[in-house]
Amino acid sequence: MRIKSIIIFISLFLVASSAIADLSCRTDSFGTTRCDNGQTFRTDSFGTTRDNQGNSWRTDSFGTTRGSDGSSYRTDSFGTTRDNQGNSWRTDSLGTTRGSNGTNCRTDSFGTMRCN
Repeated sequence: MRIKSIIIFISLFLVASSAIADLSCRTDSFGTTRCDNGQTFRTDSFGTTRDNQGNSWRTDSFGTTRGSDGSSYRTDSFGTTRDNQGNSWRTDSLGTTRGSNGTNCRTDSFGTMRCN
């Protein structure tokens, strides 16, 4: 679950840091997440998530996820995830994750996450 959460927040970061556009990602049976923007994510046995553009993310024992690009993410006890750029995300009871930057992401019953 933690790995999937990391990938979701990385994907949200990608949406947040680029022009707002539709983004769709899906994780295959081998654990590789592929997004329709060409980016892929894979988590190794040590818990490090890497993409196909040379970036990596790792969660420390305190629950903070740090990226090789200087990004960091932390989820508080209320379920709100904040990054070190002033963005925040929260998932509602219907499973829609809404970002402070206006992004919305939802995972359908087939496991495809769509953001806009």
